[in-house]
Amino acid sequence: MWLMSWLPDAFLVWVINLILLIGLVGTGVSIMFKTVIRYFPQLIPYRTALQVASVLVLIFAVYLKGGYAVEANWRERVKELEAKVAQAEAESKVANAEVKEKIVERVRVVKETQVVIQEKLRDVQVTVDSQCKVHPKIVDILNEAALTPGAKK
Repeated sequence: MWLMSWLPDAFLVWVINLILLIGLVGTGVSIMFKTVIRYFPQLIPYRTALQVASVLVLIFAVYLKGGYAVEANWRERVKELEAKVAQAEAESKVANAEVKEKIVERVRVVKETQVVIQEKLRDVQVTVDSQCKVHPKIVDILNEAALTPGAKK
């Protein structure tokens, strides 16, 4: 049935309906054979073959009709899912832009915090004595640097 996807839909429906019509006419003729025999007496030797062939054509046409209906359902479902994917992609672009903005803002806050901490360390560096003891203010500044930027104390 996947071969049906290569054919235009209108042509495919036309062919399937034509085969169905041939099967119905053949089956109808074979059922009412005694009535038809008056007009076409040359069909008498082919009665059984006509009945079998017409029923087989009818069964094949019904199979094709069902296969086409399934194919149409799958095509419709694919279109629906493609629309959902397109919508999800659009939402994804918006979400990605928001995430990028948040990351840029966080990086900016971290850089600003780094600069402020480094300036504080330079200011306190003058007060460090010659014995290389760590000044308590430096410990406070380093602890402040270890905090998450933008977090409140």
